[in-house]
Amino acid sequence: MKALALWANRVWMGLKTTWIGLTITVPYIFRRPYTLQYPEEVPEIPPSERGLHVFEIDKCIACDQCSKICPVDCIVIEAEGKGKTARIRTFEIDYTKCLFCALCCEPCPTECIHMGPQFDLVGYTRDEVIIDYADRENPRCFSEGEKIPYEIVSFARK
Repeated sequence: MKALALWANRVWMGLKTTWIGLTITVPYIFRRPYTLQYPEEVPEIPPSERGLHVFEIDKCIACDQCSKICPVDCIVIEAEGKGKTARIRTFEIDYTKCLFCALCCEPCPTECIHMGPQFDLVGYTRDEVIIDYADRENPRCFSEGEKIPYEIVSFARK
């Protein structure tokens, strides 16, 4: 008798859990699918997103605070001199190591490095995702007087 009761209980629990699962799943059959065709349709990014860095090279005083605090040592800075007269030769961020933790933005006394809204960085080799922000041709490197997009500034100040 106990075996029959145990079997009936297991059948009942199986039917009950199946019914609960179907009550959750079935309504989605009648909804429109929510799919973005990514390259053509860009998803809406929340303002708290930590994307690729934005670097204002003319504000940087080569204090190395960002590279010292980085937990994975993905920032490499080479400069001639220190302070306001510093000339940045290389400011590389290795995005194969970067955690996007934004710890590098906090200690910067001149607020020259921010987390931006851009999130896609593609490349066929690892060398393509090591970005040199001292390169003036880099679209994420801004000089003094250049207008930085509002989304970047508003996120950086929060």
